[in-house]
Amino acid sequence: MTTSKPARGQAEEADLRSRLDHLTLSRKEGFGRLAEAPRRKRPEHLSRRELKKLGEKALAEYNRDRRKWHANLGPLGTPQMKALHEDLWDIFDSNDQDSDKVKGGIALDAFPGLGKTTAVLAFARKLHRRVIQEEGKYTDEGHERWPICRVGLTSNTGMRDLNRAILEYYGHPGRFKGTAAEFGYRALDSVLSAETKLLIVDFTDRP
Repeated sequence: MTTSKPARGQAEEADLRSRLDHLTLSRKEGFGRLAEAPRRKRPEHLSRRELKKLGEKALAEYNRDRRKWHANLGPLGTPQMKALHEDLWDIFDSNDQDSDKVKGGIALDAFPGLGKTTAVLAFARKLHRRVIQEEGKYTDEGHERWPICRVGLTSNTGMRDLNRAILEYYGHPGRFKGTAAEFGYRALDSVLSAETKLLIVDFTDRP
């Protein structure tokens, strides 16, 4: 038994575009890879007899695909996640107001390890895809459209650090030097130019 080339190519593309770490998500290109990466294809279920018929190379590739699949399961659509996403869509869509209206925010709090970041990133991935599909990859002014901005903060992060993290996400050349006010103006300009619709602040208690 052999694996077809198209399926193999799609699996390798998904694997390549999904090789992410925490630092990758601090840049727009990394988040773009997360949001636009194709879903992994589940390896075909083979019986013991079918496994014995595989050659050495085919068996090694099959086992590698199984390891990749099991190591990257999820996110799972649990009732809790579905309910959270429904609330997030309601809040986000109700914020589609003119600029003179006050827009609401969302605070998600829970004990560590319960999947807050996973659930929010799953929602952000769907939102990114929806906005790009509806409005295109470029704004009317010709800038790249980035619907999501995701930054990580710690308990001792101030406004200057927040704005610098936003500039780092967009890869702004002015992210290295400047006053707090200058960082703020540059961050605002980046958000407006990219027509960002959702800012995710991933907060941790670690100093």
